[in-house]
Amino acid sequence: MSNQPAIHNLDEIQAEYFISDVIVRTSDGCVVLYVPKDKISERAQKGFVSLKQLDNLQRKLKQEYDVDSELILSDSDSLAKMSEGFETLLKTTFPDIIDGAQVYFLNSQKVSVTIKFSDAVEINKKETIETFLKTILTSAKIEVQSLQWDEIELPSLIELLTVTKKLQPVKLKQVYDCLHEGYPSLQENWLNKQLDKLIKKRFLVREQATETYALTAHGLNVLPKIASRNNSDIVRALDLGRRKW
Repeated sequence: MSNQPAIHNLDEIQAEYFISDVIVRTSDGCVVLYVPKDKISERAQKGFVSLKQLDNLQRKLKQEYDVDSELILSDSDSLAKMSEGFETLLKTTFPDIIDGAQVYFLNSQKVSVTIKFSDAVEINKKETIETFLKTILTSAKIEVQSLQWDEIELPSLIELLTVTKKLQPVKLKQVYDCLHEGYPSLQENWLNKQLDKLIKKRFLVREQATETYALTAHGLNVLPKIASRNNSDIVRALDLGRRKW
């Protein structure tokens, strides 16, 4: 321990409140108390300390010793391993949906969870993931304090059709290059899968010999018909004109 504060029963306080370390900040003399998160509980109970108890301790230090203190909840190896286990379980259970997961322990009984997707996900699939998550955490007596969905912004199917119409016949790389500036997170393998979906829906056709894509009549019919400078027909005409110039 470094820079030990002038508190005569400090060792007893550390043991009672599960304080792993104490330092005195040289800049302002504040006593910094480090408590592992796996020793924090919502309510006072044997083997744990609650935030309310720690708050009362800080007030006691101020009143009895005129000591200002700051509380820092430190991560522990046990909680870090639990986080990794839950994150791996989520990704292996939903490999085609979940791109990444972060389970962050607020204390030994509460977590904040962020789930990252690389594609648009329907509400019912999110509900399935949430139910699964809460089931496995509840069995471990852990509560989900907050759940956030980290969804990458990607072009819609209509945008894919519009760009394809503008450039057709067009190769995958050309569509990717056209869209990537507006969607930095766009990946070529994701785009390839979306174009395959449009082919299955009969909105696009792919010429095997040239590896190019073009809209079908069915695909043309689903595009919005808006008479403006940004209309895909006008954009295509202007673009063809620029190529001839």
